[in-house]
Amino acid sequence: MLCYNKNDIEDLRNHESQYFMPNALFDTMQYKLIRLEVKWAYVACLNALLQSPSYDREGNAFIKDDNPQVVTILKDLANKKVDQDKIDGYISEMEDNGLIEKVGRDIYLKKISSVF
Repeated sequence: MLCYNKNDIEDLRNHESQYFMPNALFDTMQYKLIRLEVKWAYVACLNALLQSPSYDREGNAFIKDDNPQVVTILKDLANKKVDQDKIDGYISEMEDNGLIEKVGRDIYLKKISSVF
């Protein structure tokens, strides 16, 4: 699993916009079949991770599946009503699409990159 670690988090915190969005998630063919709402949920999780990450023993960053920041950020990004039930559905879809790995209640976001 190639997920974000402490160094990645520090590097990404230096972005200049309000929210960090990996361009490859929206612009490359490998992610084309993933629903837009699920992509926005990934961005919300990533930004919650940047705001308050937890780290495992290997130094990999994760968030909990009920992190309230995810709901708040996704409401702002999507400009629509979002609740924890919707987030739970998006988490399931992100896992099915290989965007995250869930270990118990911990969510590890996989790094997004273009392979083409």
